[in-house]
Order: sequence, then C-alpha cells, then structure tokens
Amino acid sequence: MPSVSTIVFMHLPAGPVPCGRLTMTSEPRASFATFAYGRRYLERADRVAVDPVQLPLPEPGGEDIVFRTEEGFSNFNGIRDAAPDGWGRYLMYKALDDREPSEAEILLASGDYRVGALAFGPTPESPGRLTPWGEGAAPGEHFTLEELAAAVEEVQSVDELDDNLRRLLTAGSSLGGARPKAATDVLGQPWIAKFPANDDIYPICRIELATMRLAKHCGLDVPNLDFREVLGRDIYMIERFDRISTADGARRQPFASGLTILGAHESDVGRHSYADLADAIRRHGADPRKDLVELYRRMVFNILVTNDDDHLRNHGFLWTAQGWRLSPLYDVVPKPQVGLERTLVLGVGPRGRAATLENAIAGAGAFGFTIEDARRDALALVDSVREGWMKQFRGAGLGDAEIRRFATCFRLADHGRDLLEA
Repeated sequence: MPSVSTIVFMHLPAGPVPCGRLTMTSEPRASFATFAYGRRYLERADRVAVDPVQLPLPEPGGEDIVFRTEEGFSNFNGIRDAAPDGWGRYLMYKALDDREPSEAEILLASGDYRVGALAFGPTPESPGRLTPWGEGAAPGEHFTLEELAAAVEEVQSVDELDDNLRRLLTAGSSLGGARPKAATDVLGQPWIAKFPANDDIYPICRIELATMRLAKHCGLDVPNLDFREVLGRDIYMIERFDRISTADGARRQPFASGLTILGAHESDVGRHSYADLADAIRRHGADPRKDLVELYRRMVFNILVTNDDDHLRNHGFLWTAQGWRLSPLYDVVPKPQVGLERTLVLGVGPRGRAATLENAIAGAGAFGFTIEDARRDALALVDSVREGWMKQFRGAGLGDAEIRRFATCFRLADHGRDLLEA
C-alpha cells in the first residue's frame, strides 16, 4: 500500500507557511488521502482553509483532526485544484517517456505557476518541487513568448525531454485545462498565454478572445485580455486574477473551483446546477448579492453564445479578507451547433439543463431575482450579444468563413427578444 506524504503550504501575505500534512495512498482497488492541519497554522489570525468544504478549519486549541477523503475521492478537491489537468498531464507523460504519472507525482511536480495559493514540499522549511524526470526546470526562470510558442509547436510532435519540453514543464505543467498554455509576464505582471493546438480546425485563440471581449461588452467581470501573433501563431492572453501585484512581486491568492465549493466529484457531470452554485455563494460568499447577479448573467451569457463547456472547474472563487468571492470569468468558448436544442453542463432552471431563456428566467428565484427583473436582465444581454458578437469576431481578425460557421452559436441571441416578447 504505497503512500506519499508532503507538507502543504499556504501562500499568505507574508509568504508561504506550512499549514498541514497530506498523505496520498494508492491501493489496487481505490486511492485515498488524509490531511491534518498544523497547530501553529490554526493559531494564525490570517489562516485560510485549504478546502472550505472538505477541509474546514478546526477550532484552534481543539483536538487534532485527521481528515480522510470520502469514498471515491483520491484527493481533496481544494488540493486537486492546485494540480494540472489535461495539458500539464500531457507534458508530464511525455517527460516520463510515455509512462502515466501517478497522482502524487502530478501534484508534487507542478511548479509555482499553479493556480491559487497552495504549494508543496518534503519539509516544513519551504516549498520544493519534486520532478520524477530529474532536473525539472529549463535554463532560466522566465521565457519569452517566442520561446514558448516554438516549444508548444514542437512538443506536440516530438517525444523527447529536450529544452522545449523543459520550458513548458516549468511554465505550463502546473496550469489547469486541456489546451496548450504557459505562464508568462507582461511588464512584470503575470499572465497566462494560450496557444493553438496542432489539430485545431478553427482559430480557437481568436474565437476565445472575441467571446471574452463580448462578455466584457455585456458588463460581465472579465480580466484584462491581450492577443499576440508570434512566429506565425496566434496567442490569446489573459491576465491572472489569482495573483495580486505588490512592490515585491506578485502575491498568490487562494482559489477554489466550483467543484471544490460544492464538494462535488469529477464524475458528477450533469448532476449540479447554477442554483447549487448560488447556494454555495450564500453559504461561503463575502458579497452574495453582487455575486448572485453576476452568476445569473454568466448563465444567460453561456446560453446566448452556446458555451456548453460550463462545467464546475470553469467556475472559480477567490479568497478575500472578507471571505470567498466569485472569480472573474474565464474559459468561455462558443461551440457551433447543427440542431436547434441546446444544453449546458450545469442545470439552468426547472427544465434542467435546457439552454433556453425561458428556463433561465423561470429558475431566477435561486439568484434572488423576481421574474420581471430576470426577464429585464436577460433581454439586456440578448440585445448586447446580438449587437456585439459579429463586431467582436471581426475585431479579432476572424473572416467571413468563421463568422458563418459560428453564426449558429448566436441564433438565440439574434432572435431571443422576439421569443421572449411573443
């Protein structure tokens, strides 16, 4: 029954401090994890829960508590948020010569660019990265967009641990999501650069840029965005919202995914709803009224742009001195449709996952809206999306062919006012 233990650190305003010990155990039929907070950490006035649901903070001075994951969970969600998803795992798989890395290796090999404020290390002195492929970092600490763009293109077709793969293991293996990406700096500010995949069938970077600009046009909370063309490749860039600029650099801010804030399992696809997130905002949120309005509008926006990748990991929360707040928007991309009926991953209203304005408005009570207010907000979003989507697509450099292809995504926006007023 092999087990791996590590010290878990939390980056607080004064720097990283040890907050507890995590032990990950792998068994033939199941894997599980245990975690115990350190007494000194619990005595801190600025302590933050590693996971607000599965690892709530015990009272300081009380009995020591050893948390164990529930059946079916190999790790705690709040800790799993700090590990990479598809792209980072893909890089590690290549670095290990096509050997599947263990969950412990994936967590401990991720670097300082990981989302949120957690870090890991073998001793309580300081965090330390442990890479099963040997020396983990490429020469230097910061890489230019040119270096990263070249690395992304080559790594997808070359199977060897060269400098290009080392660059991405350093700058990109700690980030979540399935698409190629890497951490970078712009004028000293941390950003995430997202690159095309070699098998993309349409210019996904421009599509995401246009959609996120459209969300900002609609009044949603969107981070700063940028776009570059490097070595003939598109690069979509988004400023990191889990980093706070200080005189000494960027301070890391605790992050929890929607999966974590609900205590949900990865396999619970289709079992949860926006109303569930609204309930979590009421329980844990520092400003529920404001965040509930934002969440409702994001739900309607996803319906209007046909973003059916709205799973719980694509909703996030940031810790502030007052409590948890809904994070800025991220990872919103339309998906061209053939049929007329659409569904989201999360439930919308009384008709479940049906992506219709009527369903969203009927379920608006979960967000504190009256039917009249919900209809008014939905109509305002319909107008903003209808008037803005083509302008944003053209502004992102997309041509007539792409606009015709993605016009199906905005069919409801183009006709939503007529449907609601009929």
